[in-house]
Amino acid sequence: MLDLAKFLVVLGFLLYACKLDLESRIVPNRVWKRMLLVSLPITVYQLFLGKHLIFEYMIAGIFVVMVIALSYALYLIGAYGGADAKAIMALAVIFPFYPTFNGFPLLGSSFSFAFSTLANSVIAAPFLLLFMFLRNLAKEGVRSLKGNLLYYFTGYRAEVGNLPKFHNLLEYINENGELRRVRRAVEPDEQMINRLRKSGVEKVWVTPALPFLLFITAGYIVAFILGDLLYLLISTILSW
Repeated sequence: MLDLAKFLVVLGFLLYACKLDLESRIVPNRVWKRMLLVSLPITVYQLFLGKHLIFEYMIAGIFVVMVIALSYALYLIGAYGGADAKAIMALAVIFPFYPTFNGFPLLGSSFSFAFSTLANSVIAAPFLLLFMFLRNLAKEGVRSLKGNLLYYFTGYRAEVGNLPKFHNLLEYINENGELRRVRRAVEPDEQMINRLRKSGVEKVWVTPALPFLLFITAGYIVAFILGDLLYLLISTILSW
């Protein structure tokens, strides 16, 4: 029950952080500090009453340090942002042992819950592509697939007069007044937006610049319910 309670508390903070990230791309440090402040007493209580061997505590401590170091290294090389790194680091400290509850995770656990969350978040990203494709298929139809197959997976059409925030352009008007279509999305500036509005084009393909924190939260939920999907996949391949 303590693992479940801690999971739900942390999930609430992660969802709130996702909301802030979507709205402003800024997640204040106080979010992670409060998450630690609320969750760590439960962790300390669990460790105090735990029946693990000293060797198991030592191994868990090593894994915590390793995940924190990995999270920081990924941040340094620009793999994700500071909020993403802080989220994984906080999870490593809050969950030194993999949480379990009434048969969960269904597919088994791995050596680190925080690492499982990170691994699952990487796996969760491709599912967004499938969602975008199905959404466009329902909205744009099959006929528009020709010439737009890549865009069906990576974006959607938005009205030029009401371009959504934190979206990059897959179509734009260049300095010569020509409509350009690109595979790698371009972050729009005021000049690009003004050229689009003056061109008379009603809709253009855009792609959302979604924060990785959304995928971390999805990976967190999957890690608790199912387990470490990447670890299970690799184990299954090696066992063949």
